[in-house]
This record gives sequence, structure tokens and C-alpha cells, in this order.
Amino acid sequence: MAGSEHGIYAGMWVFPDPRVMTRDMAGKIASMPRMFTLALGIAGVLFALGIVGFVIRAIGDGFDDRAPWGYYLATFSFVFMVTSAAPIAAVAFRFTKSHWRRPLSRVSELFAVVGILNILLFIPMMFVLPSIGNPAGNVEGQLEVRRTIWFEAPIGAPHSWDILGVIFLAVTAIAILWVSAMPDMAEHRLTATGFRRWVYTKLAGHWYGTRRQWNAQKAGLALLGALYFMLLIFVHFIVSSDYAQSLIPGWKDSIFPVIYSITGLQVALGTTLMILFIMRRWGGYQAYLGKSVFWSASKVQLGLTLLWAYHLFAFFITYWYGRLVVEQNIIKYLFIESYGGVFAANLVLSFIIPFAILLWNPVRRSAWGPALAGLSAALGALMFNIRIFVGAANSGDIYSEFINVVPAAVYPDVWDVFMVVGGIGAAVFVYMLATKLLPLMSSWEVKEGAMYQHMGKFMRGEYLVLGKPE
Repeated sequence: MAGSEHGIYAGMWVFPDPRVMTRDMAGKIASMPRMFTLALGIAGVLFALGIVGFVIRAIGDGFDDRAPWGYYLATFSFVFMVTSAAPIAAVAFRFTKSHWRRPLSRVSELFAVVGILNILLFIPMMFVLPSIGNPAGNVEGQLEVRRTIWFEAPIGAPHSWDILGVIFLAVTAIAILWVSAMPDMAEHRLTATGFRRWVYTKLAGHWYGTRRQWNAQKAGLALLGALYFMLLIFVHFIVSSDYAQSLIPGWKDSIFPVIYSITGLQVALGTTLMILFIMRRWGGYQAYLGKSVFWSASKVQLGLTLLWAYHLFAFFITYWYGRLVVEQNIIKYLFIESYGGVFAANLVLSFIIPFAILLWNPVRRSAWGPALAGLSAALGALMFNIRIFVGAANSGDIYSEFINVVPAAVYPDVWDVFMVVGGIGAAVFVYMLATKLLPLMSSWEVKEGAMYQHMGKFMRGEYLVLGKPE
């Protein structure tokens, strides 16, 4: 066998002794390396700055006018699209029975914990979103009811339905994490002490690894995964429609919610690969993370990058050839004039750089290549959300039929910067705390995968043979 004690062969991981991994994972949960502590402290400071910026903005501007909250909307949307789409990596690759995804699953599932933060961040947005009906009533030149996806009939629409969607999505993600992590918690409760042991005992329940329990877990993950995917697309649709399209008078586009979801999937997979690279490079997980994880995921990453460019082109060409006044003004506002520089950065970071990186097979099969493409996609997604949601918050009279005059771009002040870095820092802070309760590696999945691997010889070579359970 090639590699270290744990063994790495041809970019794959081969783990011969499950007991070694159990002790190793328990040690990593309990330890607090200097680099981890420093990163957690920085994230905590940024979180505190975000709270300061939010409080000062609330005291100074209140919630009656949505314009001052444009960068808050963009920050929520960015954090939400990354953390809500991340569990799909575990869900989708389980459905396809991909062997290489095993070290990736728990990293993506742990984003479910940030779903609690998403709920808290969404609450102020309910106060910012204007009502559907025009409070001025029947005014000449204005709409009595602004254009939205909702009728006035549903109780509390759109506010109550939006918050229910965000809550249900977070609860479903936490259920997936709990069902997936139950075997690991049952194993770690035997060696953990103090608070961790109490948590593992309560959450693991009566899990003892019987055949019936394993079959129930498999079925539960499949059902919850299918439900989560449907909920994700629906909630992405209502968030992008209510807080972006409906706030820009005259913007009617069936492709934008699709672009929003694809952006979320692209940046979520890229962020997961960034975390895996950090784990492999500095976290002591190199024995478990072969390059096959990055190589295989990078193919999906490349596909999502191309899908993003295709849907952007499909949207743009429709408006470009439509040439209606409202279509020209929206293109000028979001793409060419007002937010033209932000759009250029969005295009370069979300498509050109990731495509250039992932196009080359030697770079794509490395560990750093897909992670670098993921970092670029994350910055591009931030530009995307700033361009769309800041623009939506400052588009003018939302009860007009369409934009008559192209508004100017709105740039951030110091409190906006605090809220942007604070929202991102809060998500990082919560995620890092979650890693001190649950392992970053799904032990039972990695061990299961090791049982399907065998080192075999063929002629003069030694090869890794993979078995398929189904």
C-alpha cells in the first residue's frame, strides 16, 4: 500500500483501520490549533462590526425606507445563497452514488447550522419589504398593486410566506445533518466528555447501528434530500422575486430566478472545495483527502460555470433585442451604466476566471485549482448580489409602471461595509463553532468507502479496485 499510515493511492484515500480514524476525528474536534483560534477570533470581530453597523443603520434610518438597506439585502442574499445551496452537494452526489464525494459530504452538510443565522438575518428584511398594495391608493401614473408573484389573497403575503420558506429550508437542512451525523455522534459519545458527551447522547438517541437503522437512515436521507432540493428552488425563487425583481418597476424576467439558483449552486460547491483545500493544506486531513475529490468535483464546477454564462446570455439577448424602453433602462441600470463596473467584475469573477482555471486538466486535477476557482466564484457572487439587490433597493418608485429615468449607482458607506463583512464573518463564525461539535469528516461514510476499496495487482502495476454496493 502506498502513502502514509492512512494511505493515499493515485489521489484516492485508502483507510485500513477504522479505529485510527475514530481517535483522529475525536482529537480534531477537541483541539484548538493556533490558526483555528486566530481565524475564529477574526470572524468574531467581523461579526461584532456587523452588529455595530446594523444597530447604527437601524437607529439612523429606521425601516420605513428600503434604500438605506440595500447592502444589508445583498449581504443576506449572498450568505443565504451560499449556505442554503451547500447541502445540495451532499444530497446530489449521494443520489448519484459517487464514491469520491464521501470526504465532501459533512463539509457541505454543516452549512445547515448557518441556516439558523439565516432566519435571524431575514427578520429585518420583512420590515424593509414594502406592501403589495399602494398605500397612496389610486394615484394617476402609479399602480394600485405593484407587480409581484403574489396575489393579495394569501394571508400575510409576501412577508409570512417568505419567512416560512426560509424557516422550513433551515429545518430540513438541519434534519439532513442530524440523520447523517447520528452514527458519528453515537460513536463519539463513548469517548467524549462534558458537554459534548451530553449532546451526543441526546442527539444519537438509540442508534446502535443495526441493519434496520442503517436502512431507515438511507431512506430518510433520500426523502429529506428530495424535499430539500424542491424547497431550495422554491425559496430561491421567492427571495429573488420579492427582494429583486418586484422592487424594480417593469422588470419581468423568468430567467433571473434560475440564474440566482445556479449562482448559489456554483458558489456553494466552490466554497465547499475551498474548505476542503484548507483542511488538506493546514487542517491535518491530507490522509483522508485525495486529489480525486477535487478532480471529480471540478467537472461539476465547470458545468455550473458554463450554465451560469448560458443563462446570463439568454437573459441579456432577450432584453437586448426587445428594445422596449423599460428593457433598455434595466440593461443600462444593472449592466452597462449605473452598475456597469460591478457587472464587469461579476462577469470576470463568476465566469472568465473560473472557466480559465477549470479548462486545463492539470490544474483541474490539482487541489488548489478548483479551490481557487471557487474563491473567484464566491467573489463574483458577492458582486452579483450587490449589483442586483442594492440596485433593487434604490430603484425609485416601485409603484410606477416602469423605470423612466435610469437611477445612479449607490456606493457603500462605512456602516454598509461593516454590515457586509459582518454578515460574512457571522456565517464563518457559526460554521467554525459547528466544527467543534461535529467532525468535518463523515466518519461512517469514509469507513464505508474504505470497505469497497482493494489494492490489486495487474501485470506489473498495482491498482486501486473499487467495489459498488448496488
